Amino acid sequence: MTTSESPTRRRGTRRAAAHGTAAGAVCVLALAAALTGCGSDSGGDAGAPGPATPSRSAEPSPASPTPTPTPTPTRSSASPTPTEAKPMKPSTPAELRACADGSCTVVVTKGTELPRAAGLRAGPFTVSAVGAEGVDLSSVDASGFTSNLLGQRPDQGGPSTVNELSISVLAITGDTAKLRLFPAK
Repeated sequence: MTTSESPTRRRGTRRAAAHGTAAGAVCVLALAAALTGCGSDSGGDAGAPGPATPSRSAEPSPASPTPTPTPTPTRSSASPTPTEAKPMKPSTPAELRACADGSCTVVVTKGTELPRAAGLRAGPFTVSAVGAEGVDLSSVDASGFTSNLLGQRPDQGGPSTVNELSISVLAITGDTAKLRLFPAK
């Protein structure tokens, strides 16, 4: 140090030297912590959790059921097949006539005729299509008014209503569909 330095400059130099020493100590401590605390494979870490070991034996107890093996499918297809639904048997003409009061559950195919529900001012209906796209129904009443219900599906959010009759598709399997007819509220 020379005598030409002012006292203020000497204090700044001492402060910078002290600050540098403290910063260096922090860096050394951080480096030491990183090397000893993280990822050490030496096994000497007393605070690190060890590998989990089971507290019971691996053999099943006599009281616990033994799992049964799942049979392997015999089909050779690589892609899973959807669950096949039981085919539905179309309703008989007598079961269809029961719909005349506006309250029935029937299984229909293309060409099925549902009788007029006179008390509910709806029908007769003809099933014009049944398939994966839904069920199509059409009706021409005595005055010539035509009603078409197209693409009716079980997952559409609710029944369709014509005058005072509600029609709900309960299920579609192949070319058959289960319909429920009931009075609209």
